[in-house]
Amino acid sequence: MIARLHPLIVLTVTVVLAASGTAVCLADQVGLGGGAPDAPDEFGLVIRTIPLPTATPGDLAWDGTSLWVADWEAGELLKVNPAKGGCLVRRKAPCYRPRGLAWGDGKLYVADDFSGEVFVYDPESEVTAAVYRAPTETGMGLAWDGEALWLAEDRDHTLQRLIPHDGTALTYFASPQRGPSGMAFDGTYLWVAQRRHDRIYMVLPKDGTVVTSFRAPGPYPCGIAPAPNGRLWVADFETGLAYLCAPREAQSYQTREWREAEVRMVYRIANDGPGDVVDVVVNFAMPRNLENQELLGELVFEPGPPVFGTDSWGQKLATFRRSVIKPGERFQVGYTARVRMGELNYILIPEKVGSLDEIPADIRSAYTVDGKRLQVGSELVQETSRKIVGDETNPYWIARKIFNWVIEALEYERIGGWDVPETLIKRGTGSCSEYAFLFIALCRAAGLPARYEAGAMVRGDDASVDDVHHRWVEVYLPGYGWIPIDPSGGDQATPGGQADYIGRLSNRAFVTTHNGGGSKELSWTYNYHATHGRRGRCSVTEDEWVLLRREKEEGAGVTPSAAGCKP
Repeated sequence: MIARLHPLIVLTVTVVLAASGTAVCLADQVGLGGGAPDAPDEFGLVIRTIPLPTATPGDLAWDGTSLWVADWEAGELLKVNPAKGGCLVRRKAPCYRPRGLAWGDGKLYVADDFSGEVFVYDPESEVTAAVYRAPTETGMGLAWDGEALWLAEDRDHTLQRLIPHDGTALTYFASPQRGPSGMAFDGTYLWVAQRRHDRIYMVLPKDGTVVTSFRAPGPYPCGIAPAPNGRLWVADFETGLAYLCAPREAQSYQTREWREAEVRMVYRIANDGPGDVVDVVVNFAMPRNLENQELLGELVFEPGPPVFGTDSWGQKLATFRRSVIKPGERFQVGYTARVRMGELNYILIPEKVGSLDEIPADIRSAYTVDGKRLQVGSELVQETSRKIVGDETNPYWIARKIFNWVIEALEYERIGGWDVPETLIKRGTGSCSEYAFLFIALCRAAGLPARYEAGAMVRGDDASVDDVHHRWVEVYLPGYGWIPIDPSGGDQATPGGQADYIGRLSNRAFVTTHNGGGSKELSWTYNYHATHGRRGRCSVTEDEWVLLRREKEEGAGVTPSAAGCKP
């Protein structure tokens, strides 16, 4: 950033340019905008970075060969060398405080969030062809879709499609989240920068559906512009850099914000008599290494080594047994794990998802079967699935349509047991497990493999006790594999809040269980399953909990918009 590195030279440049608003920038000549491009990041998402020739960047625009950046403090528009970052041309903006910026039909469209106006400006002739009021006068980002102008409004948090020469609104819908700070159109999708959530959201322009998102490459995304080959330029106000991002080419998922924790899982049963508790069996689902979870050493079991095994779904188990618990005794078992947990983020591009026919036969046959709690074969489930999916064939959109229907049809409520899908469809309420069962049943009825994933959650504080836990879903998308989807967590008010639970998993989740729908050892539970018998009349108390303590943090954890997960 110029102001930080060369304050004296900046003063000299400012004086020279004050005499002529059309002067060529001197940044390259005095060494203020060059430098070698940075190396790609580890995921292939950020291809390279360039420095921006302003300390106060706003939105970006791409004219086919060069970047433009709005300097809102200076009230200027800067043409930037996309190879090195040097300023090529500097123009006085046609307004006081330019924030939104887009290129279309050979012109720059400039939104001023101070005056509430949009300016149609020719940077070659420096003539403003038109000026009109933005619909709600707080335009923070602009995009051109080839025919119309898109405006991201900060005041009412909407994305609006406008007639470009006079600003008449053609359509509008909610922004992914509050505080949109930039927007771009890549020929198929809108991309919206959300500075309050540090994310870049991909939006379907026909109805505002948020398809997917990725973590912004910097801490304060302030602008975004299309780049060739489906790439994006993202400007960051805090770092003073523009990042060339390749969401379509990147690794399918990114795992960031790693945190280390000690996790202790405990089950306890007490017998207050007068009879005996007999034949106690406790099966624990064993955690394993995942894309976003790394076990740091062997598990430590209490009171001693269990018997290890595997259930019919391939879930590894640790089993404790006790033949009898006398009156006044209790039996406590469990394990302690040291684990490294990360925030998982899949960038899901529907066009990259294979067809249902491309799903491996063994996965399709195993994870589309019926189950007592799923009722896949019931007439009501089958009919409901057909109505939701219609003639859709893309596995992403099949899952997404079902997700949208479930969060619309159900209201979160914990009222006791885990009821079956027919009951949930009729009742309209459910817990996280019931959301999951219904979602799995509807997916399987549509021929899409689905299973559940579950574990414990760090709830609020870093030293956390979780005794209600959480269950969500995984669906198999050919080309990507098993993808987490959390229908109960995604029951949010904003489009971005809903999409935050598709292909994402917080670094607050300790995953223990993957199950296709009930097994002899775990039944339909997760984390653990315990059974016992009684000889005579007994008063029995069963209790379990998970204690999580953070050991180390490598980055400040960012959770989806609903800070904690529902049980």
